[in-house]
Amino acid sequence: MLAAMIAPTLGINPLAPVFLVKLIVITTLGSFGIAGVGGGATFAALTVLSAMGLPVELAGLLVAIEPLIDMGRTALNVSDSLIAGAVTSKTLGTMDDAVYNRKEIIAD
Repeated sequence: MLAAMIAPTLGINPLAPVFLVKLIVITTLGSFGIAGVGGGATFAALTVLSAMGLPVELAGLLVAIEPLIDMGRTALNVSDSLIAGAVTSKTLGTMDDAVYNRKEIIAD
């Protein structure tokens, strides 16, 4: 996203097919090594910007808002994992509906 926002400032059309294909390939390959790193968006931005020949210095803009983006990404990952577990157990018939629908809070 950062590369697509920076490109027009350098006279590059971010909707050009060549730019988009290059961006997708670089982002895909770079994401294999960045996936489990905390604050990975900053590392991804550095990788993509340098590989695309764009000014790497502008990745500093991302550092200020990265914690907010990371919190949203984490919340999404946790909620989709919970949903996937519930759907899987329901599909397999292993869900205990009485426990799932219980209203009281159980403290350990």
